[in-house]
Amino acid sequence: MTIKHIPIVPISSVNRSCNGCTACCEGWLVGEVNGKHFYPGSKCHYLGENCCTIYETRPVNPCQNFKCAWLIDEDIPVWLKPSISKVLIINRKIDEYDYWEVLEAGSKIDSEALSWIFKHFINRKITNFRYQVNGGWNTIGEKEFLKYFHESTD
Repeated sequence: MTIKHIPIVPISSVNRSCNGCTACCEGWLVGEVNGKHFYPGSKCHYLGENCCTIYETRPVNPCQNFKCAWLIDEDIPVWLKPSISKVLIINRKIDEYDYWEVLEAGSKIDSEALSWIFKHFINRKITNFRYQVNGGWNTIGEKEFLKYFHESTD
């Protein structure tokens, strides 16, 4: 089983930038930059005060390739920017299943954000997604997709 980020080319009409948001580097994700690992509870070694200390020379993978859903989906409201909402939405793929992962990035997800996210997924007919509430994971999706996360479908 391989879980990976799905590279997505941003829609040309979306004109968003990280602009001070460093949620992907703050220790909510798993990755490696120049041989230095980051993971939940351990931020990227190169994270400075609200910026990347190696931004100009940051590696293509994972740094330049990573795009959170907020950067590429103009339907996601400005207030859900990870640095504002403390919610990080990522488009992922596990084997043949595309899914969205919603994780808390610094505080418990609030009901307004969770409600908006559920409505967005339902309206877009996104059938597989994982979301985090108070540190615990919940998964919704096709029966075969759920098996990857060892969750009961009964």
